[in-house]
Amino acid sequence: MNGDPSSPDLYCHEDPNFLYEDDEEMAEVNVVVNQNEIELEEDHLHSLIDKEIAFGFRRDEDLVIDDWVQEARLQAITWVQTRTRALGFHPRTAYLAITYFDRFISLQAIPEEKRAAYVRLISVACLLLAAKMEEMNRPPLSQYTRRFQGRNIKRMELLVLVVLKWEMNLVTPFAFLDNFIAKLCQESPPGLKPGIEQRLLSIMTEIHLMHHRPSAIAAAATLMAVDQNLAQEELEAKITSIPELYFLEIEAVYSYYTIMQAP
Repeated sequence: MNGDPSSPDLYCHEDPNFLYEDDEEMAEVNVVVNQNEIELEEDHLHSLIDKEIAFGFRRDEDLVIDDWVQEARLQAITWVQTRTRALGFHPRTAYLAITYFDRFISLQAIPEEKRAAYVRLISVACLLLAAKMEEMNRPPLSQYTRRFQGRNIKRMELLVLVVLKWEMNLVTPFAFLDNFIAKLCQESPPGLKPGIEQRLLSIMTEIHLMHHRPSAIAAAATLMAVDQNLAQEELEAKITSIPELYFLEIEAVYSYYTIMQAP
């Protein structure tokens, strides 16, 4: 301590424990903070559900997908996942890219003679757009592909944007994971979330993403992480035991759950 009275003494003499003198008051503050966090999480969940419903994600049991579309999807998924890993992108970027691809293919007629060439070009454009939505660090165009000229890729990007009416902020199952993990998983080991994300990628080959609610797919993948052998009654019991998950369609969740069970 400075003993010179003429010199300013900037040392704080207050006992720092004064901040914690009233434990009951601090406990009340913590309760309020925690409650606010819970309310924010629930508001976010409700916002996601509203967007999901408004956008029109819906299950269509009568949907028949042409053989060429099935083949095109498999080609797109294979290429997108390969490039996503090579570029170090997050799995949700690959999922969003295929969501764009599915929506574009369902809305835009493609002449039969151009399909073979267009599938890869559409895939490139969709991955570029998804990366712009999800990734902070994006590589130059040349690292995505050298197969097409840059101007042709840009034209396809613009076409995808126009056909999708510039609605690029789509809800995917990845948006629900943190909330569902907190509600459905008693423990959250380090590898839990990456494992769920890989299940979400694996189901892309099985379903047309525009015809299935992301919340139900996310719930199925999360429950698979909890138990891989749930009967439908057990799965329903787990969901209905949590009132906040009232919006989940049990049959849809179980349908995706059984798809994920397949080896």
